[in-house]
Amino acid sequence: MKLNALKLALASAIVSAISLALLPVYGIYFGRALRAVSILGGVYPGYAVTWQGAGLGLVYGFVTCFVYMGIFALVYNQLLAFKGIKLPKIKANAKPVSKKKKK
Repeated sequence: MKLNALKLALASAIVSAISLALLPVYGIYFGRALRAVSILGGVYPGYAVTWQGAGLGLVYGFVTCFVYMGIFALVYNQLLAFKGIKLPKIKANAKPVSKKKKK
């Protein structure tokens, strides 16, 4: 089954963007997750426990996840295109369970 690269990248980018935006907000209100934000601040310049950091996290999360998941889906689809790789077909042959009445 081929992946739709655009749909996968967009869906995962939205989830990642929301997650990276909510982490500094959580730090602002509850004073926790400060270490996680500081570690990510080393990767993303300007990402900190501030409202500006939350906005930057939204952008950083969307862009990086969109790019990486798009590349992942394209590579996955290319690997499926090789003749030697075949995915097993899964059939749902579930039969209803009949309950026998005890007499």
